[in-house]
Amino acid sequence: MGLGKYWLRFLIIIVVLIVFRQFVKTWTGILEDIPVNSQINENDEENVDVVKAKDVQKVVVAVYYEALCPDSRGFVIRHVEPTYQKLPDNTTELPNGYKFTCQHGPRECEANMIHACAIDIIKNPAVQLNFLTCMIEHNLWPVNITRTCAEKYHLDAEPILNCSKTNRGPELLAQYGKMTHALKPPITFIPTITLDGDSDDQSSILINLLQEVCKKFKVLPDGCKTLPVEQS
Repeated sequence: MGLGKYWLRFLIIIVVLIVFRQFVKTWTGILEDIPVNSQINENDEENVDVVKAKDVQKVVVAVYYEALCPDSRGFVIRHVEPTYQKLPDNTTELPNGYKFTCQHGPRECEANMIHACAIDIIKNPAVQLNFLTCMIEHNLWPVNITRTCAEKYHLDAEPILNCSKTNRGPELLAQYGKMTHALKPPITFIPTITLDGDSDDQSSILINLLQEVCKKFKVLPDGCKTLPVEQS
């Protein structure tokens, strides 16, 4: 969806950190160099940590979206959630006096505020994304669906709703607004997705997020191996 006057818009940002650790390769290499019946001393342990650190690759996925935007809704449901499910072991999510203008009216401002508070309060990455996906599927009545989705995922809805009704909600939304306005080049379409801070090739990302994320890995996680991707 075209953004129009983007400088008046405050978007929510889902930040997903996709981490791939090559543990099997790391430990196999270390153990092959250790004689049979020998013990790993403190120096060896330090070396193991260094090797593991080198074998960790991260891809940061940031989704700039609006709670009631149809294109945002479709992208979260069809791409963000499935990508998380495909790479569950490699993914972690990370993000008073204010006046906001929301393209789809006051109800969207309310929904955006609730989403921002949910991202702030829910610490478990999987539960956070499941909750947001549940909400964005039925966002026309934000308060009601907050309670419904909270019950579905065994969460307490009241801290989230209280956050959205106090100064904390606008503060969080303002933080996202600053992040949105700082993005270069400026956002002109919603949703906008960045991979490791890069917003290039939006058309490919919007068509197949998983494939574009998988291209970032030097060694493919299992969730990427069935895709016909070319690694960058």
